[in-house]
Amino acid sequence: MSRFFLWALLLLAGTSQAAWKKVYSFERDWLVYQEAWKSFLPYITSKHYTYHSKSLELDPQAFPKAYLAIYPQENYHLFLQGTLFKAIKKGETFRLPLDSLKSQVILTVYSENLEGLPSEFVLERDEPVSTQGKADFFSLETRSGSVYSNFFLLSFLVLLFCLGLLYAAYPRIFASFFRYSDWIRWEVKDEVWMRRPFALPNLLVLFTLSLLISCLAFLTGMKSNVKEEFFSNSENFIHIGPSLFFIFSTLGLSFLLFLSRFFVYYLFTDLFKLKGLANVHYFKSLQTNLQFFVGLFVFLSFYAIYLGPAAPIDFTYVRYLVDAYFVIRFFYFFQSFRRSFSYNALFLFTYLVIIEGQIILFGIRELIFPG
Repeated sequence: MSRFFLWALLLLAGTSQAAWKKVYSFERDWLVYQEAWKSFLPYITSKHYTYHSKSLELDPQAFPKAYLAIYPQENYHLFLQGTLFKAIKKGETFRLPLDSLKSQVILTVYSENLEGLPSEFVLERDEPVSTQGKADFFSLETRSGSVYSNFFLLSFLVLLFCLGLLYAAYPRIFASFFRYSDWIRWEVKDEVWMRRPFALPNLLVLFTLSLLISCLAFLTGMKSNVKEEFFSNSENFIHIGPSLFFIFSTLGLSFLLFLSRFFVYYLFTDLFKLKGLANVHYFKSLQTNLQFFVGLFVFLSFYAIYLGPAAPIDFTYVRYLVDAYFVIRFFYFFQSFRRSFSYNALFLFTYLVIIEGQIILFGIRELIFPG
């Protein structure tokens, strides 16, 4: 029954005799992104004629109840805030209701053969007829860019596969890494795999955590208000290759960073005469990071899916949350290690200030929020 009403709605939208009236033309409003300035500058024919991408700033408040009407003369890829939104073909009329945009956004038009300005992009309004608007609004809310939707699908599948493999092959180790009760017990249990930091299950956890960090970095870059160089270039999202390269390069960097932490722990525990702490600290670091960042990624992913591809996210409070996590983790480590071992409290505190402080200044946080 619901499908019948949906098709009826689309049929009415396509057959209604709507008289669309042009209310604005974008001939003088086109922009191009300049990497040297890290900003959008006005389009100049003599300088930007051969650029493959041109952009427009859309403000829903300036033209209420208006639609962006596109009458493409060639095939285009449309991006909203740097995220692939829709591919339209030559001769296929497309209308985007500005009221469905929650705030001012940048629309980027990309074509491999684009020369000069894309045509034709205008604003139209038809107040008496609302069925077409409803159909276009439905289309906007349900169709996301291929890179955007594929990212969430593939990232969840791969992460579930890695965690499922760990659970199936090493159920006891899986349980120890996701033992949230450790946060309130403030004690360290002597585990066999804790003494072997480079054993296969620990490396699998390390890989999963590195993949998680790379997915978070891609998500924050894709949805951030301020775009980094990779995410501001719309050509990187036409094909999946550049996105995969970004994720795997960040994964590799994260893996090396986490791996090197053990040697840093070993060096400084020896310096501060904290014998036997390196293995324990390394395990607890992996455990707490896995617990926290799994929860953070799941929350941010569902929130981003709820907002849709067009809406950016302000990650300021997420940064504060990550900083708060590392501060809380510092005191958790201090209390757990102090109660489980007979170390000099001053040496232990100084060691943790140096080691954990490095993470806040440079480490995982900088990989997730490179800006």
